[in-house]
Amino acid sequence: MEVDLLGGSARPMGRTVATWRARIERRIEAWGPFRRVLRPRDKVAFRRMLHAARSRAAAGGMIPAVDPMEPILLAMLVEAYDRIARLEEALQNGEGTDE
Repeated sequence: MEVDLLGGSARPMGRTVATWRARIERRIEAWGPFRRVLRPRDKVAFRRMLHAARSRAAAGGMIPAVDPMEPILLAMLVEAYDRIARLEEALQNGEGTDE
């Protein structure tokens, strides 16, 4: 191993823990058999849930969770709550909904 003049390693340290995005992708991959047997309508809903988790990767990475399920579920809950709030607002305003 190379040593710099101050006695430290001259090489940068590598990652010791996988990124949150890599961890969630591994979990999603493991869910493949479940996804394959869903009905078409459920597959659409499942894809939306996965998108919710992926789109909140920065927030999920801020939780020092050993198991990625906690940030995944929180991201999905935030998405569901946001969709409900938008639908409620549309109903209160007498608007039609696209969803």
